[in-house]
Amino acid sequence: MILSDLLAALAGNAELKITLYDNDENQIITFNAAGYAAVESDISARRVRRVRINDAKAVSIFLVADTDTDEP
Repeated sequence: MILSDLLAALAGNAELKITLYDNDENQIITFNAAGYAAVESDISARRVRRVRINDAKAVSIFLVADTDTDEP
């Protein structure tokens, strides 16, 4: 799944806090779901490796490395 598709699906949850992590699980950015359009296009074009629901108002999304061509 591409990150931009997932973020668009979550956008209606205005109070949802989303944190993105790179392939090494380093935090990239945290933002509210409604502000997903501000995420850089190179980041939003990356594939999602894993999604973790932290609680009702927080989600962590782990991305595949830019150079990783294998499907997750």
